[in-house]
Amino acid sequence: MWFKALRVYQARTDDQWPLDSLRSALEEKRFQHCSGQEAHRYGWVSVLPGQDLLVHEQARHYLMRLRIEERLLPTAVLKEQVHEKVEQIEAEEGRKVSRKEQKTLLEDLRAELLPRAFTRSKYIWVWLDNETQRVIVDTSSEKQAELALNALRESLGSFPVVPMATQQSPSTLMTQWIEQAAPADLTPQESCELRDGEDEQAVIRCRGQDLASDEIRQHLEAGKRVTQLALDWQDQIQFTLTDQWVMKGLTFADALQEEASDANPDQDPMTALDAEFILMSRTLAPLITRLVSLLGGPAGRTTA
Repeated sequence: MWFKALRVYQARTDDQWPLDSLRSALEEKRFQHCSGQEAHRYGWVSVLPGQDLLVHEQARHYLMRLRIEERLLPTAVLKEQVHEKVEQIEAEEGRKVSRKEQKTLLEDLRAELLPRAFTRSKYIWVWLDNETQRVIVDTSSEKQAELALNALRESLGSFPVVPMATQQSPSTLMTQWIEQAAPADLTPQESCELRDGEDEQAVIRCRGQDLASDEIRQHLEAGKRVTQLALDWQDQIQFTLTDQWVMKGLTFADALQEEASDANPDQDPMTALDAEFILMSRTLAPLITRLVSLLGGPAGRTTA
């Protein structure tokens, strides 16, 4: 269950999330399959298939899994069938089918086909860090992250969190790291994205390129800023940081993954989950805290 991407959210208060209350709340929002006319549905499922464990707890860190089920009914298929129906009506009745009638035909066809449509499921990991009051969602998609947060709000009744925001923008700091030097524990890799400060459509994506080269420096001197930068943190994890405070393309060091495997010689699923969650959270939690500190601390607060 190693996370592949991160969207980080900060609680508005320092209140703890009680484990018993969390488990009870998620129980009320267990996943159920789509009913006949539902296009999608989401709910909480066990962190391990075949077991009844909605929340996995490890030293004040809570892991949960959200399932999203959606029916596959492509709009293009509906439009094609409506178009055929319209042609049939016009040929048989010798009249034009109005837009209003076409819309009704589309809605009727959708209602007829939806219960028979195939379904597809997606899963989103959610991690609550009770030490820093942060919520970390395993996705780079803002839409999916917000859906997971909405599921928590629906479960708990209230869940006041906001997207991570810092005193300094990631783009400003990443640009400084390329122009000058990055901290000793964060090593830029040979991949970045540059955007023009005045023309957002002017984008340069670099892969396998020396970021200290004259070519990159010329782009920065011309006013471009770094909006994505691949980084290595302490030889433990590689990732790409974006100007929207998204961490994506997470790749954990082989040594960490081997340590998790060594802790589970009997290949027990629960032991595997426990080992991976411990190592992942112990790696990512201080990394996030380090990035927040480098960026001047949370927005609205001053650093000591």
